[in-house]
Amino acid sequence: MRISTQQLFDRGLQQIQDVTAQQQKTQLQLATGKKVLTPADDPVASTRILELNQELVLNNQFQRNIELVDGSLKYQDNTLGGINDVVQRIRELTVSAGNGTFSAEDLNSIAAEIDERLDQLAGLLNSKDASGGFMFAGYQGNTQPFQLNTSGAYEYEADEGKRFVQIDASVSIVSTSNGKDIFQDVASVKNTFFTVANASNQANPPAQITVGQVIDQDLYDAFYPEDLTIVFNSATDFNVTETSTGRTILANAPYQSNQAIVVNGVQFEVAGSPIAGDSFTVESTQKQGLLTTVEKFVYGLQNFDDSDVGRDSFNDLLATTIANLDNAETSILEARGQIGARLNAIETTDEQLKDVEILTQEILTGLESVDYAEAVSLLSVQQFTLQAAYSSYAQITSISLFDRLG
Repeated sequence: MRISTQQLFDRGLQQIQDVTAQQQKTQLQLATGKKVLTPADDPVASTRILELNQELVLNNQFQRNIELVDGSLKYQDNTLGGINDVVQRIRELTVSAGNGTFSAEDLNSIAAEIDERLDQLAGLLNSKDASGGFMFAGYQGNTQPFQLNTSGAYEYEADEGKRFVQIDASVSIVSTSNGKDIFQDVASVKNTFFTVANASNQANPPAQITVGQVIDQDLYDAFYPEDLTIVFNSATDFNVTETSTGRTILANAPYQSNQAIVVNGVQFEVAGSPIAGDSFTVESTQKQGLLTTVEKFVYGLQNFDDSDVGRDSFNDLLATTIANLDNAETSILEARGQIGARLNAIETTDEQLKDVEILTQEILTGLESVDYAEAVSLLSVQQFTLQAAYSSYAQITSISLFDRLG
């Protein structure tokens, strides 16, 4: 078999190129610290490295989620603590109002401070989180949850949703609380009611209805759970009917703005100049929101009747208010307890994620990190091999038939 000069050149050059490529690969491994540079180097290891890197990215995202929800929950807990402090102060004022020697003027002074505390309480219930959304608004973070209605009483205007944040592949945590659960759906110790102005009323400015109070619990309990509807026949008279049946309770009753309307054990007032067709409802309920409890007590203080019957009614209101404030405090404490449980779950999950991250990094290092001692030794061998290839190539290419003739 004949070997041409060109073949000798090609074979020698190919050998040099192969060794050079191997050397460059080793140098790149040393520079990057990775031994698997392309999927072709180790297809199995490359697939596993890709999976591990994806797991680390997901793990890091979960840890960022935990950091965000942890801060949010701690902020909520701090806000609930502030709300509870205000409720306790209102309770102290309520207890002090039970002093039998206080006059109507004294009670009005207490009402003025509680009214200030009511505004403070509403501000806390409408607190915003770090992202600028309302903390207790459910899904509707851009909707102020507690708003004054046309009658000047607070109503819950958001929804009952709860936002979740995923903190692990199979774990999601509640990151928000809705104000309806905590502050609105509070059990009342006795049957009570709330008043509503019909949104379709045409008077301009709209007439208002006060929050009112139960002045005869036994009489109201006998009527409960029926509702009342007040419909104005004209600007000077109105009818009161039982909502479910339409039965007339008061017919053509004379109207005077801010004059007490007493029916079936409840008292309330309509203020303003309603027109024919305007209507209001008194709706029965076994729940009473925190703000409504405070509003009703302020109403009772401002409308104190210094008679034996009036004092009995006020004492009943006093006891009911204290009990309802205690129920509200219990609801707040339960909400804080739930937040504490979530914070514990977050802490445990965070520790697990960090342990998984460490383990994943160790496995990843074993798969892709270069052994520097081995690589440096291999590079030395490759350098020696390359030098030998150059030397052999030089000697082979210098051989000529003309050197043998002469």
